[in-house]
Amino acid sequence: MPVLASRQCSKASKFMRESKNQDSWGTMLCKQHCLICTQSVDSCWTPKRVFNGMEEKDAVSWTAMICGYTKVGLMDKARFLFDDMEGRNMVSWTTMVAGYANYGDMEAAKDLYDTMMEKNSVAWLAMIAGYGKCGDVSKARRIFDGIVKPDASCWAAMLACYAQNGYAKEAIEIYRAMRGQNVRITEVGMVGVISACTQIGDVSMAEALAKELEEGCCRTLFVSNALINMHARCGCMEQAWMELCRMKQRDVVSYSTMITALADHGECQVALALFSKMHKEGIKPNQVTFIGVLNACSHGGLVEEGCKLFELMTLVFGIVPLSQHLTCMVDLLGRAGHLEKAYNLIIEYGDAWDAGIWGALLGACKVYGNAALGEIASNHLFEIEPENAGNYVLLANIYASLNKWEDAEKLKKMISEKGKRKSPGCSWVPS
Repeated sequence: MPVLASRQCSKASKFMRESKNQDSWGTMLCKQHCLICTQSVDSCWTPKRVFNGMEEKDAVSWTAMICGYTKVGLMDKARFLFDDMEGRNMVSWTTMVAGYANYGDMEAAKDLYDTMMEKNSVAWLAMIAGYGKCGDVSKARRIFDGIVKPDASCWAAMLACYAQNGYAKEAIEIYRAMRGQNVRITEVGMVGVISACTQIGDVSMAEALAKELEEGCCRTLFVSNALINMHARCGCMEQAWMELCRMKQRDVVSYSTMITALADHGECQVALALFSKMHKEGIKPNQVTFIGVLNACSHGGLVEEGCKLFELMTLVFGIVPLSQHLTCMVDLLGRAGHLEKAYNLIIEYGDAWDAGIWGALLGACKVYGNAALGEIASNHLFEIEPENAGNYVLLANIYASLNKWEDAEKLKKMISEKGKRKSPGCSWVPS
């Protein structure tokens, strides 16, 4: 019945309502179950009305209604039905536990979980994943350790919990334990351990994972995307490229990950060529894709290409620029000496201002000795991050390069009076 919850659910439910008196559809109870399951998007006939109008309610109808409430986050209403339900079954219990966990109410989830007479992998999985989302790794581990015989999904959930919270070594230990006990490696588990390897840049482990995938572990779209990212972050660009080429199906994540990696490694023209290939294949780029290609243009000094891509992003695809996009553009224009154009772009998108954008402009002002725009950029930076002495140092160096020693000394005294410390990598131009 869940298959009816698609684009045609309204048509299906209309047919079911019109066929009330026809024996060909089956019993009225069956039809009412279907209506409850399919009417979440129907504005004319709500599941609640169907449920309340049922003369006979069984566990399926109660659970379907509870499930509907949990899916849209109406946990209070779901709990009211759950508390009022006679003969609660395993599905109704796990639906409530999973609902609370999914919406981050782990206290309520744990209270119900503790009162369950019998627990199953769905409940365990919901609790581990829920604690993982909340960042409470220790409680997730206690749930996992309480499982007598955890199945593959529970192992994978614990592994993912460690990985997504930055416990890379622990995630890898879980993976090795799974391999040692011949536990099936699921997609979630494989993506989790790949993420862990990416975090710590473990090249040898990355190579071992790739080999194990060759031996028959799952190699889905999500796994391949994670592998591309892992190889690239570990500096193994050839392996990342090979992984992309061997994929039978690629999505926007596949291309965006590779484009970003190529840009970071200075392969600017290759990154743009890959973007063109992606575009020709009809895959719509997203915000991350454009961060990658604009970064490539910035690194390669490709001003004309960068400006065209920025227009493509905003005018054709209607993507509102993030601060990362603007930082790339300001850096690109600034490196080429187009400081006024960079400044005008910043002013045009005032809602996205941050330290990165103004810092890129200030850095360009330092290179080209533009004190006027340097002062504007610095004043914004002084407000955004007043404790960053590096911004004061850059402006002072601009003054010094223009022989404005008095202004440079004023800034130096300002830093001393405020007790600021210079950021690593910043130095004064000697007077």
